Amino acid sequence: AAAAAAALLYGLWLLLLLVACGCVCVAQGGNHLTSESWLQSVSLNRSIVKNGFHRELVIDVRLGDGAHPDCCIMIEEQLPRGLYVDPYEVASLREHDAKIFVQKGIDIEAPEYVSTAHMVIIYLNPNTSNPGHFTGKVPVHVRYHRPTDVEETNTLVILTNPRLMIHCQRDNLMQASWNPSVSELPCSLRSPSTYRWVNVTYQNVGEIVTLQVPVGQKKHALIVTAATLLATILCCTLLLKAVWKYGQFES
Repeated sequence: AAAAAAALLYGLWLLLLLVACGCVCVAQGGNHLTSESWLQSVSLNRSIVKNGFHRELVIDVRLGDGAHPDCCIMIEEQLPRGLYVDPYEVASLREHDAKIFVQKGIDIEAPEYVSTAHMVIIYLNPNTSNPGHFTGKVPVHVRYHRPTDVEETNTLVILTNPRLMIHCQRDNLMQASWNPSVSELPCSLRSPSTYRWVNVTYQNVGEIVTLQVPVGQKKHALIVTAATLLATILCCTLLLKAVWKYGQFES
């Protein structure tokens, strides 16, 4: 009888333990669902500012309400061959704490029709004046395009949608079932360690980012060539005249 009572008590204790574990698991699952909710309302806003062939791409990411305060945001832009980022300019900006990385082998002198698309990675900074927002900007430059036979004097350069990746210190974010892919990348340009970044689906704010680029006309080739040649001859003549008049020559 004593043995039967002991077995019954042990069975009741085991049942209570299983129920407690089940409650903990349900609570943890609820935390995952909570962490998913703010990721469903992530939005991305991009715009091009400045004029001419030297522009600036401005990026603003807004996280949903309840986002973790310890997250990092990374944007992976695929620039079309009509645009480029100057790696020397980026290296100079990094000395002033800019967080931009570009791939090697970018020819900044090549025209659009012999260039290729290239990738740019931007680590965004939290906007202290606007909680929940992360911002960044990248100087971009327009390449010269091939002259055309048609009457159109402008062509469009279109920026495709970038990849948006998030890294948070809380590991449960990486275990969520919605996660389509995870990448191993550093959390900053100065950090040699890699972390797990989640590729996040976002909502675009505004229209597709496009630039109108002026294109030369082949029918103007003769006029441009003649004007360039005359300007060169005139400048060389003035330079030689100044050297002959003010130069000091040894006899």
